Amino acid sequence: MNDVVTLRVSRNIKEEMVKYEVNWSEYLREMIRKKILEIKRKKIAERMDRLRAKTKGKDVDLARVVIEWRKKH
Repeated sequence: MNDVVTLRVSRNIKEEMVKYEVNWSEYLREMIRKKILEIKRKKIAERMDRLRAKTKGKDVDLARVVIEWRKKH
């Protein structure tokens, strides 16, 4: 089941949108999906940077750490 999200645009924008044969709903859905993915990737990268900072200068076998983490999860 899909939820409904309403977007308000100015009359000028609406008039411009009508001029072009674009499926605006699908376009906006795709842009939202891409933005969500971008945000998720950014958060993962930030987390990885924090983890790297914690292990900087230490002798850590990251492959072993990942394997152990995967076993637990």
